[in-house]
Amino acid sequence: MAEKIINKLKEIWEKIVAWWNKFTSRQKTLVVVLAAGVVVAFVILYAVLTSPNFTMLEQCKSTKEASQITSVLEGADIQYKVSDDGLQVRVPKKNLSQARLTLAGSGIITSGYTIEEALSGSFTVTEADKSKKYKLYLESTFEEDFVNVFPAINSCTVQLSLPENDGTLLSKDEEPGATIYLNIAEGEEFTTDNAASLAKAVATALGCKNANNIVIMDSDANLLFSGEDISSAAGNASTQLGVKADAENLLNQGVKKVIGGFGPFGDVKVASNLVIDFSTTEKTSHEYTPAEGQSQGLLSERSSYTEESEGTGGGVPGTDSNTETTQYYQDYGSTSSTIEELYEKYLPNEFIENTQIPAGTVKYSESSVAVSSTNFIIVKEDDVKKQGLLDGITWEEYKAANSERTPITVTDEMVALVSRASGIPERNIQIVAYDENFFVDSEGLGIDIYDVIQIALIVIILALLAIVVIRSMRGEKAGEEPEELSVETLLQSNPEPTLDDIEIEESSETKKLIEKFVDENPEAVANLLRNWLNEGWE
Repeated sequence: MAEKIINKLKEIWEKIVAWWNKFTSRQKTLVVVLAAGVVVAFVILYAVLTSPNFTMLEQCKSTKEASQITSVLEGADIQYKVSDDGLQVRVPKKNLSQARLTLAGSGIITSGYTIEEALSGSFTVTEADKSKKYKLYLESTFEEDFVNVFPAINSCTVQLSLPENDGTLLSKDEEPGATIYLNIAEGEEFTTDNAASLAKAVATALGCKNANNIVIMDSDANLLFSGEDISSAAGNASTQLGVKADAENLLNQGVKKVIGGFGPFGDVKVASNLVIDFSTTEKTSHEYTPAEGQSQGLLSERSSYTEESEGTGGGVPGTDSNTETTQYYQDYGSTSSTIEELYEKYLPNEFIENTQIPAGTVKYSESSVAVSSTNFIIVKEDDVKKQGLLDGITWEEYKAANSERTPITVTDEMVALVSRASGIPERNIQIVAYDENFFVDSEGLGIDIYDVIQIALIVIILALLAIVVIRSMRGEKAGEEPEELSVETLLQSNPEPTLDDIEIEESSETKKLIEKFVDENPEAVANLLRNWLNEGWE
């Protein structure tokens, strides 16, 4: 079995050699050059398509640290690049996790600061040095936690202010503080409410009673949180500014939706100014009504008093002397009196209402909103050319002549729609609308440089293959109609120096001439042999 396989391989090899020997030296050279060109073209194409995408591994603080990292990467056979300043180390994106694990296994932490590093030290390390290291550890921990917990935070910088414990009462009363700078990721949002929550978390972690000493800013120098500016009666929002901003954002989004559905407006910008009352109001009202079917309410109390008296009449009292004889007459007349008092207390129906108006009430009658909407009209360069509008002018001149915005008349229906959506009276609503041309340049063939390179390489490869095939076919065609040559003609066609005495050596002059003739005219030699064989058979 093995012998058959070996014989088969020898047969295949002999066929390959025979096929190769059909070509002349010039053809062989051309085939080798073409093959080398194809290989080089494929190598270039592969290098362009598979070039690695490098990403940041570590921003080193010193070149010594960068040297340590690169040494570990070289030992792990991980490809890397170093910036010109020698501080940035980049690795292919697909090898980022492997590089981090390799560095961690070598004791190099690419980010963060451990508690062991903060508390480690020799006898020469003082408590002040340990405090500084612990502060650095807290800052590094906060930075790493913020980035890992909040997707909106791309990176951050934390600066802590820890009071020195010198044993005095004043130092015990001091509270830590923090200044936090946030780099918000593109397309993400980090609101003032998020900043207030973050400030409370930092204050709790530092052991502060409140967040008065916490300041949070973003990379655009916007103040997101500054101290304990919190109104507990303002609803879910943490600050009065946050309440106003959240309410305006909610209103703006609603107005954008209705404007976008009203007309073909591609760009709608809404700015609202809501007047919000942050004062807390408590109101109590009493309402009294008589009982049903009565003119008075329910009898609560009732009391009565009655007094009767009787008596007789007498003479006129006095001190006058009796100068005359007095005659007495008996008079039996009498008097009587009656007193009656009645006290009744009625309770009418009473309705008592206690109303507490929380802070954050929007006064829509005093608020206002402004809307700017733009309807984009797409104008393509190819369409303009077809319409003949570019006759005599260039595309840039046409864009400059038609770049002005055209005002659109705003209907009362549109104003009423915004009023219903926002709750703001129509008199406090201002809307402007425009038509604006959006120019689209001609895309041409839509092919970038990489497509051009690939197409060029493919064309070159196909052209080289076509040349090889054509030349091979020409060679076979020429071999089909050979010209019969005699030995004398062949020898006369090569007027080499006449042969003198033939010396029997390892390689005589005649042998050299024959070998040279065979190398230069393999097709003619093959035809000659074919003729000889045919003559022998005949």
